[in-house]
Amino acid sequence: MKWTIRKKFMVGYIILFSLAAVVVYQVLKDSLEENSMAAVENELTNLQHTTREYVKQFMLHSPPKEDLFQEFGGIIAQELSKLHKQSVALYDKEGHFLYEAVPMEQPILLEYQLESTGRKFPEIDAAYQNKAAFTRLDVEEGNLIFFSYPLYLHNEFYGVFQFTGDYTNLFARNEKVLQSFTLLVIGLFLGVFLISLLLTSQIIKPLVQLTKATRNVSAGDYHVKVQVKTGDELEDLATSFNEMQRDIERHIQTIEEEKEKILLLEKSRTDFFNNVTHELKTPLAIISGYAQIIGAESFDDPAYLQKAANRIRSESDRLNRLVIELIELSKNEVDQQLKKREVVEMFPLVAGVCEDMRLKAHRRQMDIVCKGDDFSVYGNHDELRQVFINTVDNAIKHGVAGEPIQVTVGSGNISVSNPSRPISETIVEHAFDPFIHTQGKGNSGLGLFICKEIIDRLDGTISFQYEKGQAITAIYLPPWQQNGNNC
Repeated sequence: MKWTIRKKFMVGYIILFSLAAVVVYQVLKDSLEENSMAAVENELTNLQHTTREYVKQFMLHSPPKEDLFQEFGGIIAQELSKLHKQSVALYDKEGHFLYEAVPMEQPILLEYQLESTGRKFPEIDAAYQNKAAFTRLDVEEGNLIFFSYPLYLHNEFYGVFQFTGDYTNLFARNEKVLQSFTLLVIGLFLGVFLISLLLTSQIIKPLVQLTKATRNVSAGDYHVKVQVKTGDELEDLATSFNEMQRDIERHIQTIEEEKEKILLLEKSRTDFFNNVTHELKTPLAIISGYAQIIGAESFDDPAYLQKAANRIRSESDRLNRLVIELIELSKNEVDQQLKKREVVEMFPLVAGVCEDMRLKAHRRQMDIVCKGDDFSVYGNHDELRQVFINTVDNAIKHGVAGEPIQVTVGSGNISVSNPSRPISETIVEHAFDPFIHTQGKGNSGLGLFICKEIIDRLDGTISFQYEKGQAITAIYLPPWQQNGNNC
């Protein structure tokens, strides 16, 4: 059997309360008994004093001739019995029983007259040794006190008085007090037990909730919340648990997100490797094919030889550009920490790129118009220049002859737009993926991919749209501020 907190508390409470009740009961009982016996002693002392005074007065009115108890013992016993409502017995000087008077209204005293009790009387023996003494006798009907003392008047010994009193009411009051105390203790026990049960329930209930919530969290349920409104340490514990649970949930979510990123990165690397392999194999296959044809002993076609030479040269240039861009991409990833960052003024940089690319645009009967306002970016100058060389070059390759290329700079935004030949939705949707290009245009498909890598490192964004014959590349770069977090 599992010893729960409630069981431990209840058992401990019952044991502690029971021990305390027994001790208090015994102390109260002893105290009542002591007080009752003190009251009896005080009453017997008064009884001894008043009866001696009574006998002295009796002797003044009726002086005895020889022996007081022999001559007037019966009368004295009767009068004292009526006066004090006790049984009164007289013994002579030699210890012989002389007379006993018993009040008729005291049936218990009638039943336990001296001659019918058959008991020894140590208090009488003590009286003959010149001591006042009493003994207590507890019987079924009540409680009796036997009191004896020697009667001396004017230093003359006359005999012994024996008083038997019914003190049942006195000791019964003690029993009633003890009974009342017992009932009070039982009431207190039940009341405190119910209150303790309620309190333990209030304490245990949040603990049960916390235990259940802990099991749910260990099982992977991080959305459980413990509601405890007790205003004490348990509420603080529940609040701390909820905060811990939220922290765990955030950490698990972060781990899952990082795991997803790693999986996506791994997939991206795998796809990238496959694409690189494919992109390298394609020009090599073309070159190899033409080389095998023109290398045959029976080949004798000058026109086809010229065509083959042009294609081999074209594919060699394409392969060279691809290798150069792969090397550049690899250098960007490896040497990123070594590249110097500085505050770069964007309008002069973009305007310089447009001026450099204008000659290539003129070859295609295009012009580049650059306008706007200057702003600064915290980044690497060469990388930023590469971004705009690639975007303007991309506009030139896909542009329409005779149509200008508009480059606008201002407030963190740079856009490159111009009329363009039709571009498929697939190209637009995957414009920034590696090796996405229009076949036959002489590009490797890595230009915009490299641009996006650079822009992402600067916490910026880049997008490509094609609508109604207009191609638009939009770039946002966070402007540098002197008191910001950019440097």
